[in-house]
Amino acid sequence: MKIRELLERVSYRCLQGSLDQEITGYSHDNRQVEEGDMFICIKGARFDTHQCVEEVAAKGARMIVAERAVQAPEGVTVILVEDTRKASPLLAAAFYGHPAERLVTVGVTGSKGKTTVTHMLADILRASGKKVGTIGTNGAIIGDHIYELNNTTPDAQEVQMYLRMMADAGCTHAVVEVSSQGMKQHRVDGFTFDYGIWTNISEGDHIGPNEHKDFEEYLYCKAMLLEHSKLGFVHVDDVHVDALMKYVTVPVLFYGYDAKADYRACHVQKTYCQETKEPGLSFHVEGKLTADIHVNMPGEFNVMNALAAVSVADVMGISEKAMNQALNHMNIKGRIDMVYRGAFSVCVDFAHNGYSTRNLLEALREYRPKRLVCVFGADGNRSKSRRYEMGEASGKLADLSIVTAGHNRYERFEDILKDIHVGLDKTMGSYIVIPDRKQAIRYAIEHAREGDVITIIGLGHESYQEENGIKYPHSDTEFVKQVIQELGLEGDKK
Repeated sequence: MKIRELLERVSYRCLQGSLDQEITGYSHDNRQVEEGDMFICIKGARFDTHQCVEEVAAKGARMIVAERAVQAPEGVTVILVEDTRKASPLLAAAFYGHPAERLVTVGVTGSKGKTTVTHMLADILRASGKKVGTIGTNGAIIGDHIYELNNTTPDAQEVQMYLRMMADAGCTHAVVEVSSQGMKQHRVDGFTFDYGIWTNISEGDHIGPNEHKDFEEYLYCKAMLLEHSKLGFVHVDDVHVDALMKYVTVPVLFYGYDAKADYRACHVQKTYCQETKEPGLSFHVEGKLTADIHVNMPGEFNVMNALAAVSVADVMGISEKAMNQALNHMNIKGRIDMVYRGAFSVCVDFAHNGYSTRNLLEALREYRPKRLVCVFGADGNRSKSRRYEMGEASGKLADLSIVTAGHNRYERFEDILKDIHVGLDKTMGSYIVIPDRKQAIRYAIEHAREGDVITIIGLGHESYQEENGIKYPHSDTEFVKQVIQELGLEGDKK
């Protein structure tokens, strides 16, 4: 692709070189530049790749995109833009042929529920005969292929690459989880979503030097997903909805329990299948859609997750039959994920703060366990309030808490444990401490009693555990399977 074609939707000034050079690759990492690449200079908190121009030119970069004048060898085209982070997604979209324009795209944002809503909507679309790709916490999923991602919302080049792969694979729809960091760093700026879903927002999460400076910025970044959409869907019951709507100018449909919602959930009932021993939910939808919906997942919070997916599906013209066909067979990796069912059950979940821990444990009570055991650890280099709240939630709601390590990152486990104790000590809950995560999981399984539900939380779908900046391979799900196999236990393993 010629440089002038890449720049068709970008405001720029050519400082040097020809716009007719052919570009064969895209890079913003000076360590990965290849012959024929365009290279996007990024000024980061710790490193500024404007300083790497000679290095990347020597590796074969034919085009440099910068936000200040740089010196490049003769023959290298230098393009000046106001903000390289904002230009990057536009260039990536052009390089991959604007694939979003070949797809119906849905963006999902919120403090909680992004992954569940994404998978619910994708499964509803599949049940209606659509071919769907997803990008998010559980990776980029295209057909039978799952590509692991480092971030919930990957960088702009990866987003566009996966959208192009979806379009080339014959997908008609793409559902994308969009984090607040993804919006702040312009990772999805290269296109406009057909539909945007805003699930909720909670204070305390994602505020800090490496994320958002304050709650207002966090809220604004969440709102920007809607502004990048042609039609928004907003959870009307959220306490911050009025503050959110001050930033929103696009058309919006509301969903929730409130009487003014366009899609209203009512007559919510908890269900329990005696044959499969599985709880679920049923509810009635009123407003723009009249339907009876059933979900094979417990936890009343999943009513709103399902309603969000149902609302968008209805606007797309999807039938109630397809909605229920999908929602009656949900199985989401790392979300109330029953990885073993036998004399006792083992559930893996991504719950990693007080809110999600409370919701999960309350939902697991619907399985009617004789005893609920919670194996959890809180993350290092994250808000201490998460640790207090997780300790208190598990102490109150679990019959036994087994405190272990999560992602310690650069903190000592002993220091994290002190903060967890702040919450635990407010309760009369029974607990033990086993710092090694594998040993804690093994202990829970080896000491399980008939009728127990054991939940292992904090890492969910993740395939690593981080300590001192090193990511060691580890999967809670796979380790559970290993222990079950070693013990020769009978039952259903996923």
